[in-house]
Amino acid sequence: MSDLLSVAPGPTSTPLSVEEQLVSDWMAARADDDQDRMRSLRKFARAIDPDLLAELDGFNTPAVA
Repeated sequence: MSDLLSVAPGPTSTPLSVEEQLVSDWMAARADDDQDRMRSLRKFARAIDPDLLAELDGFNTPAVA
């Protein structure tokens, strides 16, 4: 039985949703200070979900403690 466990494949990661990928891309663009990419991502976010655009804008303000 232990032989089966040693060759069993590990868990596969689930693909990101469009929204999750957009947020991930946004964070990378912010980290790189890539203003063109950020503008492009904002346009895309606005087109698919205005609430998502507000979420991206929330990354620009520090969390209130």
